[in-house]
Order: sequence, then structure tokens, then C-alpha cells
Amino acid sequence: MRKILVILIMFAALNLWGAIGFIVNSGSETLSRIDFETGEVEEVFCVLGISPNRVELTTEFAYVVNSSDNSIQKIDINTGNTITNIYIENSSNPYDIIIDENHAYVTGGMINKVYKIDLDTDSVESSIVVGGNPAGMAILNGKLFVGNTDYGTGYSNCSVSVVNLETFSVEETIPTEVNPQFLKTINENIHVSCGGDWGTIFGKVCIIDPASNTITNTLDIGGVTSNFALMPDNIVYVADGFGTSLYAYDADTFEIIYDNPNPFTPGGTMVASNNENLFVLGGEWGQNFTVKVFDVNENLLNEYTVGQYATDIKIVPEVVSVQDVQLPIPDYYLTNYPNPFNPTTTIIFELNTENTESTEIIIFNLKGQKVKDLSPSSCHFGPFDKLRTGLIEGRGETKFSVVWNGTDDNNQPVSSAIYFYKLIVNGNSVASKKCMLLK
Repeated sequence: MRKILVILIMFAALNLWGAIGFIVNSGSETLSRIDFETGEVEEVFCVLGISPNRVELTTEFAYVVNSSDNSIQKIDINTGNTITNIYIENSSNPYDIIIDENHAYVTGGMINKVYKIDLDTDSVESSIVVGGNPAGMAILNGKLFVGNTDYGTGYSNCSVSVVNLETFSVEETIPTEVNPQFLKTINENIHVSCGGDWGTIFGKVCIIDPASNTITNTLDIGGVTSNFALMPDNIVYVADGFGTSLYAYDADTFEIIYDNPNPFTPGGTMVASNNENLFVLGGEWGQNFTVKVFDVNENLLNEYTVGQYATDIKIVPEVVSVQDVQLPIPDYYLTNYPNPFNPTTTIIFELNTENTESTEIIIFNLKGQKVKDLSPSSCHFGPFDKLRTGLIEGRGETKFSVVWNGTDDNNQPVSSAIYFYKLIVNGNSVASKKCMLLK
């Protein structure tokens, strides 16, 4: 039974490889960081300003909207240090932020403006007037779509402003359902979450065709619809403002999967996703919130505690470096067997070159620390044994194997865990795979 449990936990960790999340805790006025690979939670990764609301991420920085400070706090995502504060107009009450290349766009919820920020100089470049009480935004094909909630007049004139980013001017205004607070670009359409009035008018999702700037579909979800998360199977999950439910629909057919009468639970107030997981943020006022992590089959993998009254969650975007794209060895094969293993596993690789002196196999642990170097230069007996057991169709004749006996560079046995073996050719990382040592 113990071994089965270990296997389940390890495979859950496999699904979470590489994901880093940041959570804005409005009640605690802190930014939390979760390493979903290691399970490490830094509840106070950075101290924020007054009334922090939303966050947007690049591969280097987190930009947090501090509404009562009228500022955007720029934070180094590796150290948690505040780089600078970008001040917006007084009494603007900034609400949301979205980044497009070297510019950020911020909605001023109280004075009906959108601000354009130059991220090279960390300064406000210009601003334009949109509709009443603007909130969430989405970008598609050089256009910025801004949700105007108009809550100041009782949601009397709800709309989406279409802004031409080249001229930074409003081209068109599209009337919507009540309270268009969250927007997301999905499959070349703009999806608008109209949360209703928190009372008698319930949540709907409007689908905007950007070619005609018209609403082509309206989904009666119910509840208080919040933000969106798109999963790899093209299923869109929608959070709920009360945090008691999750909703979902098919992004291709717009068929509703979960609605207010038939929700997915446990729910959350905000959601996020990556290529493998759904992240659900929720909790009760005055208490620490939690982040629940689900796989694509809606199985709960883990749960993490963050700060009080968390209002946003974002996952650091994955990066493919130029070095990874321009590999000198485009044709390779890499695998290992058995997997899981105890005590040894055979790593097999195939290249379109006979030059194995520039080839390395390195074993790493989950923290990215090197465990074992299986390269020819570090092994006295030439561990790369050429296999003559047959060829793989469409590949060359250069197929090799090396055995890892579950020890580190000091020949000490390593513990049961998930490890990564990386194939490096001519100094370039060609591929990496996961293996599991299970004693």
C-alpha cells in the first residue's frame, strides 16, 4: 500500500514539473510564490502596497496593481525585490493590467481611463478615456478589448471598448451583458465574463467576434462569473465571485459543461492554467486562501495555503530559448527502461552523428541539482555501449545506451524520487526525460 501511495504522489509531481505561481493576497498585502515542482510555498515573497488587486507576469518580473496606491509595483520574480513603483494618475484606482511586448496597459477603474506604460522606461506614456469603470482586458490582432463595468451608475451602460493599439484610440464600443469584468482571448475570439449584479442578475459569458466586433454567442452560466482558464483539451473553466463553484464550457462548440445549477466543486474565486494543470484560488474572508491543483481529468493533486483574501493567481509563462530552438542535432531519440526502476535503468539515445565525444548524459534531481554525470569524459570505462539490436525506422545507425545504477557522483545510493536525465550534444541541451527510482 505504501509503494502504491508513493507512486501516486510521484506521478502527481510529474504533472506539476516546472510550474511557478504567484498569488496576490489583498488582505495580507503580500505576494506569495509557489514552486509546484518542489511544493515550496513562500507566503510572503514580497510585501505589496495598499489594496493590491491583480498581477501580470513576464519571465523576469511580476507587475502588481496596488489600487489604493495608484501604482504598479515591479518585482523581480527570482529575488522578490521591488525594482520600482510606476505611479498612475491620482485617484485613478487602477484595477487590471495586461502586457503586450514592451508595453503594459492598466485600467483606471474610478476615472474611466486606460493607461499605456512603457516597460523600458517604467513610465506612463499616454492614456485614453474608455467606458465607465473599466476592469479586465484582452488583446488580439493589434486591438485592446476593455470591459467597462459601469458599476458606478448601477451597471446601466455596460460595454467593451475596442482600442487600436497602433493609434491608441477607441475604434468601437460593443454593448454587453451586465458587469463585463473579465476578458480572455480564446481561439481568435474574445470571451467576456459578465458577472451580473451580485443579486438578481446572474452571470453570462459573451463571445465577441473581433472581425465584426459583434457578440455571436451568449452563454447563460449563472452565479457570479469570474475569470477564465483554458485547458489543453479546449475546455474553458470559469471561476465564481462567491468562490463556491466552478463553471466550464467547450471553447469550440460553446456547449456548457458546468453551470450554476450543476457546478464543479470545490469552487474558487479565480482560476489559472498551464499545459497540464488547473489552479483554483479560493477561500473565505478573514482567512488564509488556498490554491488547489487539478490535472486535466479534474483529479485533485495538491493544495497549498497562501495569504488572506487572495485576489489573483498567475503562472509564470514557459520560455523556449533561442538555443533550444536552433539545435544543431535536430534528430534524436531518448528514453529509458525500466521506468520506474530499482536499482538500475538503461538510458537509450540515438543521434544522427557518430561523434559521441561531444555527447553528455547528466542526471538531475527535482531541485535542478546535478546528481550524476554519465558522460564519457567522467567515466573510465566508456559507458556508451553501442546497441546492435535493430534500428528505429527513419533514424540513423547511431544508437547508444548507458546504465545508471541509482548512485550519485560519489557512488552513494540516492533516495526514491523523480529524476531527470538530460541529453547534451556539442554543448546544447537536446532533450530531457523523467525517470523514477522506486525502492
